[in-house]
Amino acid sequence: MANFLLFPPVIFIVAYALIWLFSKLTAGFAPKPDNTPQGKLDPYACGEEYESKKVEPDYKTFFPFAIFFTVIHVAGLMIATLAASSVGWVLTGFAVMYVVSIAAVFAVLYSK
Repeated sequence: MANFLLFPPVIFIVAYALIWLFSKLTAGFAPKPDNTPQGKLDPYACGEEYESKKVEPDYKTFFPFAIFFTVIHVAGLMIATLAASSVGWVLTGFAVMYVVSIAAVFAVLYSK
């Protein structure tokens, strides 16, 4: 049972549940939103008048790097964690699944 609690997916689910619970318990301490839209729409420019323009950022080049970072680093963490535990058929299956997912991410990332 103690080894089961050390698997990264189990730890992730437990940590997610604890963070969600903490968020729900402390939601009453958050300040209430102001219902007047005037203060929320004006840009802050150190007291100067500022003509604001709507900016639409382009994330086309950001998402491949975000996917690369997230999937590759999390998969590396998972494989390293699985390598430190006792080897069994289920853990070998997890490791193979992670390696296949890394290969799929590389195929999508570098396809034109």
